[in-house]
This record gives sequence, C-alpha cells and structure tokens, in this order.
Amino acid sequence: MDEKSIYIDLDGVILDSEQRMLERKFDVGFHDHKDEKQYDAYFEYTNMHHEEWDYIIRGAKSINNSVEIIRELQQLKKRISILTKVHTLYEMKVKVDDLRNNRGINIPIIFVPPGVKKHQVVVPNGEILIDDSIKNIKGWINNGGIGYVFDESILENDKAKVKSLDFLLKG
Repeated sequence: MDEKSIYIDLDGVILDSEQRMLERKFDVGFHDHKDEKQYDAYFEYTNMHHEEWDYIIRGAKSINNSVEIIRELQQLKKRISILTKVHTLYEMKVKVDDLRNNRGINIPIIFVPPGVKKHQVVVPNGEILIDDSIKNIKGWINNGGIGYVFDESILENDKAKVKSLDFLLKG
C-alpha cells in the first residue's frame, strides 16, 4: 500500500510564529483578534513594514521539537510537505528563506493564499493534515482527508489531537 502524504501547517505547529504575529498585531494597535477587518489592516501594514515578517518568522521558535522532527523525517524520505497560509508575498519570501537557510528544512512548501481553503489547494483524498486550526481540520476531513488537531498544551496524543509531531517518526 502506498504511503500517505503528510501536510503540516507552519504557523502554530512547526513554529510559534502565529503567537508572535498576534503579539505584533496587538503591539501596533490592532487589538481585536476576532475582527477580520483588523487582520486585513494589519496585513496591509506588514506590506509597508517588512520588518514585521522578519521579526515574526525569523525569531520564531520550534514548537515541541517540530523543526528537528521534520529534519529527521526528511532524512527518512517521508512524503511530507508544509501547507501554510500566507497573507503577503514578503511573508512567503521570508518563510522560504528561513526554512531553507536557517532551519535546514528542504521539503516542499505549498502556499495557500487569502480567501482560499487548504483543502481547495491540496485535494485531501485520504492524505493527512496536521494543523492547529480546528476549522482547517474539519474542512480537510469533510473533503476526504485524515486530520489531526495540533495542540501543544495537551498532556498526550489521542485519535484526534497531537501535541508533537514525534508520532510521525513511529509510523
């Protein structure tokens, strides 16, 4: 039987960049994390201030050894890819540069533009997605994929949630 492809979200699964982005967004005056218009305004701000993405991505830390586990998985020639949302072209550039040049990750990176769902970019078709967004996981599963919610705060993995990518090394 063919090995399943595994798609791993970047922000909030591999790197703590999502948390860093929320902090920066708040620091520059966009305080409501539930207001989509404030996100749009913040991303417009980042287009004029590229140093935001440099701070968010380049300063991010690996969550529960995710970077190290991915480097090990790529050595094992596992069928893994990063499936990540991007909001600006500069964010995309910084993500590629940081992963390739600073973190030693050389697996495919698939970018999902604003307004498009991950399951629309990659057809789930029995493949695996690991993401910290329950909404992304539900969309993936509803379109024929296998999904795991990444939650670094849980005590141990179960059928639907994982706290680390280390389970990928065992299977």
